[in-house]
Amino acid sequence: MTGRIYLERGQPVTVTIPYCARRPPALTYSWLHFDWHGRRPAAGPRNVAIRRADGSRVVRPFRGLTRPPNPGLAT
Repeated sequence: MTGRIYLERGQPVTVTIPYCARRPPALTYSWLHFDWHGRRPAAGPRNVAIRRADGSRVVRPFRGLTRPPNPGLAT
């Protein structure tokens, strides 16, 4: 996903960093057993850092970004 180009309201943007909604804790102890409850952490990124055509960078929800049409495929 990093480095891919998507469209935001028709304008191309580049994903620079995907953020995950939940990450496992960084604590590693032999007695600590961490279990995920509810949604899995690998459900996909919720927010992404993007770079717009004007050079600005912003963190926004991944929802709403679309893949650009591929002119090589016949529809």
